[in-house]
Amino acid sequence: MDDIKERLLASYPADVVRRFFELELLDRSFGLAAQAFVSLLPLLIVVVSVFLGGNEDFLAIQMSDRFGLAGAAAEAVRALFRASTATVTISWLAVVMSALSAFALSRRLSRVYASIYGLPSLARSQLWRGLMWIVVQLVLFAVASQLRSVRRDSGLVIAPIAITVLLAVWFFGDMVGLRLLVPSIPRRLLVPSAVVGGIGRVGLTAWSAIYMPRALSSQAEQYGPIGVTFALFTLILAGVFVYLAGPLLVSVWFRRRDTATPPDGIALAATE
Repeated sequence: MDDIKERLLASYPADVVRRFFELELLDRSFGLAAQAFVSLLPLLIVVVSVFLGGNEDFLAIQMSDRFGLAGAAAEAVRALFRASTATVTISWLAVVMSALSAFALSRRLSRVYASIYGLPSLARSQLWRGLMWIVVQLVLFAVASQLRSVRRDSGLVIAPIAITVLLAVWFFGDMVGLRLLVPSIPRRLLVPSAVVGGIGRVGLTAWSAIYMPRALSSQAEQYGPIGVTFALFTLILAGVFVYLAGPLLVSVWFRRRDTATPPDGIALAATE
């Protein structure tokens, strides 16, 4: 019995769980999700308002179509985004403040990634990489939205192609994002992390297609627009877990494989 217990404690899943709590990733995930909610949503509203002429219903329509919402749920989503749009004065000040908030999120995520890999985070001379990361995320959001629309509206022949392209988009998006936020990451960590991240994003898309329609409808009926924010925060939190899953799983795997790697993990990069 003791032998079985020792094997379980020394297993790869146990090491992943142990590392997860050593790095306080649960607390950090909630912090990242909260910051993403208050920074990326206003930034999306500003971008939509600038490029789509203030179409306040655009994001609401996109979300309703994405999750097949109707009735009270669709109206609650529309009310939430209209209220959010009304609080954002589209000016250079709004653009700058939204960008700064998202920039702070990128730096925070860089520090979390760096702690997982045991590598340096962004230096002051590399802060431009955080801004580029924001641009990459906006482009990924737009491309993924279009691919999901193609997959939903297409037949059985086109749908698998759209899913494959979506996986490729997330893979290359993760590679670019990780390279931007952790410039010193070696290729042997970068590629598998991006593969796991891409698969995780596709899985998150499938999970959200099942969970979010029911969650949004239920929360909207009970709490109105505030209930929609609860469901959206759950989705963002799940997305943060997916963002961190690839780096965590891959870094622990190489730690176990490289028996000479010291506990702080700095040597992960040295053995490329």
